[in-house]
Amino acid sequence: MKVLTGISRVLVGLLFIFSGFIKANDPIGFSYKLTEYYSIFGTAFLQHQEVLQAVIICVVEIVLGVCVLIGIRMRVTSWLLLAMIVFFSFLTGFTAIGNWFHENPDSSRTQWWANILGFNPRNIYYMTDCGCFGDAIKLTPWQSFYKDLLLLVLIIIIFIRRKHIRPFFAKIMQTNLILVFTVASSAFSVYCWLYMPVINYLYWDEGANILELTTDIPETKEFTFVYQNKTTGEVHEVPLNEIGSIGPGYQMIDRKDKVIDPGRPAKIHDFHISNAQGDDLTHDILDEKNYSIFVIAYDLNDTRFRSIKKFKNVVGPWQNAGYKIYAFTNSEPLEIENFRHEYQLPFPFYQLDRTALKSVIRSNPGFILMYKGIVVKRWSARNVPTMKDLEKAIGKFEKKKSK
Repeated sequence: MKVLTGISRVLVGLLFIFSGFIKANDPIGFSYKLTEYYSIFGTAFLQHQEVLQAVIICVVEIVLGVCVLIGIRMRVTSWLLLAMIVFFSFLTGFTAIGNWFHENPDSSRTQWWANILGFNPRNIYYMTDCGCFGDAIKLTPWQSFYKDLLLLVLIIIIFIRRKHIRPFFAKIMQTNLILVFTVASSAFSVYCWLYMPVINYLYWDEGANILELTTDIPETKEFTFVYQNKTTGEVHEVPLNEIGSIGPGYQMIDRKDKVIDPGRPAKIHDFHISNAQGDDLTHDILDEKNYSIFVIAYDLNDTRFRSIKKFKNVVGPWQNAGYKIYAFTNSEPLEIENFRHEYQLPFPFYQLDRTALKSVIRSNPGFILMYKGIVVKRWSARNVPTMKDLEKAIGKFEKKKSK
């Protein structure tokens, strides 16, 4: 039992630390997932300061992971771990079952539950992932539910054996360690909140070719023809470009289609740029033959206005150098026009899906230097690029291109 307890402590501790760190690295992204959960459960009163809530949850996860790993305050730690895993298991189990109902609306089992509980399975909110490990590792709600059940078993073992777990350090050191990890994880998470994730798991990372990521790769097939020797009955499979090599003693008896490359759908499938007339400009803008700046501000009413004012210092020199600026938002046309007029912004704005824009950069606004669909450099709202910053980024990129 002692060995099993030790294994449980290591697994639970490391998993909680890893999960907390991944979410602390992207508290804004985690806050989006919290908002989703609040929408599912109809708890609109909690939809305030979700980022702050995300930071607190991340810090608690990390500190609890450290505590169980080195045996600190095991009575309190074991109770908190048990409470958290029961709560998380309920969330992931609820969404997993809800997803199953949504995917199987005509199933007799679904209809039986729908009649008892009075819900429409087609109207259930569908979640593709639980957000347990942010964008680093995508788990479906079912995978996350099974993971939580395993953790529940391990934490129950720890809970039962909590009185037998001896700490590695004296009480004063235990208190100091809790304070150190609380302050360190809080500082790290707040930094990522105010600026951007230290480790970027989004597709829009520096060096990423967005033009390729937004393009479907079609299936590639090869046609082959089956010929049979009229005399010997011997069969040969011949590619299309080698048909001329077949002698007169053969006749074609079949044709086969071989899939050489199965292809793949675009990894970024929701970034579509169109003008007021509905023309698709996505590839035209991404394939800009020169450097350009993308300004991402998914909500103009909630953007950091000081950043926009500071960015105006760059607009004139940048455009005079022959470069372009494109802005993307989910705000309404009237709001866009009022915003452009108020800040005198001489570059076009395009409307895009809110979720798509949140997946581009964790900042409102955010600034991205692009070149022919490639992400050159990214800046947050609190680190608005100057002309010197842009020139430096271009210089580094040109050196890389020349190698």
